[in-house]
Amino acid sequence: MKKYSLISIILCFSICMITVYALTLDFNFDSSKLSFSSNSKKSTIVNQFDTKYELSHSLSNKDSKVEREIKDLTKKTTYLLLGDFNNKNESNEDYYKRKQDYYDMASYKYFPEDKNSSSGYDESNPLYKYVSAAELAIPQLFNSFNELGIIYNSYGDIRVTISGDLVISTVTLPDVQMKDDDKENPGNYKIVKTNLVIYYYFIKIDGTYRLTYLFGETTDNVSKYFNELEDNETKTTMTMAASYDSNLSSVYNFDKLNAMTNEEINNIYNSNIKNVVYLRAYYNNKVVSNANGIFINDGIILTTWSFIEKSLINSQYLTVKDNLGVTYNIDGIITANPETDVAVIKLKEKSATSVKLGNKDTVKIEDPAITLSSKSGTGLIIQKGIIVANGDYVQTSIPLTESDAGSPLFDKNGNVIGLNTSKSINSNISMAINLDVIKEIQDKFNTIDFNSIKTISFEQLKREYYYTKYNDEKVINNIPKSKWNKYKKIGNIEKNIKLQLVKASYKDGIVSLRYKNNISNYISSMMLSISFKDQLIQDGYKEKLNSSSKCIYENNKYQVIIMEEFDYLIIVMVEL
Repeated sequence: MKKYSLISIILCFSICMITVYALTLDFNFDSSKLSFSSNSKKSTIVNQFDTKYELSHSLSNKDSKVEREIKDLTKKTTYLLLGDFNNKNESNEDYYKRKQDYYDMASYKYFPEDKNSSSGYDESNPLYKYVSAAELAIPQLFNSFNELGIIYNSYGDIRVTISGDLVISTVTLPDVQMKDDDKENPGNYKIVKTNLVIYYYFIKIDGTYRLTYLFGETTDNVSKYFNELEDNETKTTMTMAASYDSNLSSVYNFDKLNAMTNEEINNIYNSNIKNVVYLRAYYNNKVVSNANGIFINDGIILTTWSFIEKSLINSQYLTVKDNLGVTYNIDGIITANPETDVAVIKLKEKSATSVKLGNKDTVKIEDPAITLSSKSGTGLIIQKGIIVANGDYVQTSIPLTESDAGSPLFDKNGNVIGLNTSKSINSNISMAINLDVIKEIQDKFNTIDFNSIKTISFEQLKREYYYTKYNDEKVINNIPKSKWNKYKKIGNIEKNIKLQLVKASYKDGIVSLRYKNNISNYISSMMLSISFKDQLIQDGYKEKLNSSSKCIYENNKYQVIIMEEFDYLIIVMVEL
């Protein structure tokens, strides 16, 4: 199995460090001199664009309180399923107590009963299909997970999707150790190290979320699937639709997808080959990030804000091409909405093509879903799956990579029902921006003359958003002193980061710090953080990522992210 590898780029310096400290300002918090700002990143971005293009759609299900509740429930369920961090010597008493508490979370113990039905449950309840799988899956999967002897040391990313009374939560456990069959010695096993992703399905019963299904996979499995897809990606030739061997067949019916013919899939490809474009971001003529986009209107491209923002940070310019080799000239960016993760780009000339949108009311769970995208920029790949949830995001059983962001999600008739986003990537389940968001954009620009549409160039937006004149502002800080007294101990940050602090904020266990590097032309911000990183290692933090522009360190309590943006050093400290 192939694994992702991280290339560590180690930057070293010695004598110049003394000079650097002499040229920079000490970190210093003085609450009496701090001011506060209510300007959010979203408003900063949106205010750059013409107000007539403002996108008003928001996420109706965005509920931070529920998300926090589900994230806590996800951690609790993971503990009950696998035991505590690095739990190698659990007593029998603790094991059976954990197992019983896990069983007590099962949805079937609380689901409405119906003695007249063959199952004994109320089968008219729309949530019944999840419960029908729970009685077998929940006990069986507890045993399966524990037989693997999984040892984990931290919680990674936790992502939550709320769809009515159904919640799907995904947690990544980095660098786990687990048993794997030894193919060279049948009947034996070996210990492997990998990243494990666990999917939990919770349903709300009498106001409480109960566990109804779960499954796990390693990133090795998904990586192998992606490698096979990219090997088959060829220019201007349709590759047969790929379907991931999903663990969701125990919960969902795939019959509608299996009934689709190659001819139907060919029709989707042929009808939309000109509607899908491939976007690239360049730095010094080298590609630094990729994404897809669609012609939402004639000469107007819809893609994700995530790609645009990443490009603003890492690149100098963008290009747009289609699968037929046509290169389009970009006029500029019309508007964006970071909350729904969309950005709208205008070309210099019309394209004479655009996608057709489907009907949200006809998008049903277990319906077929088809996506058309380019992962490497050499051709188009078709992937197929089913819809597993339809709320603020359309969730499907199609695994996607980051390069797939901005690609269209089609129904069986070739109509767009979503725009794939990078909110969930490299995993069994992916998310697409829903039709409400897409339709607002198409409707808005159907009524505006193309030649009159005003844009902001990529270069101008980059200047406006990132080159804020902090030297004309006061330091902005909303970190309570009691919180800072706790977080400042991490890596002895006050001693080891001797740069000018320009912004500091705290919310929900997350501290974000932005420092100005006034000598970035001589020494990078990442070099100036070496003492801080060394201290983290000495304090027992484990290095998860080390590159020239981003580093990640973790222990059992905190994750520390160190990033460089132009002449700024950004440090984010997250309580796990």
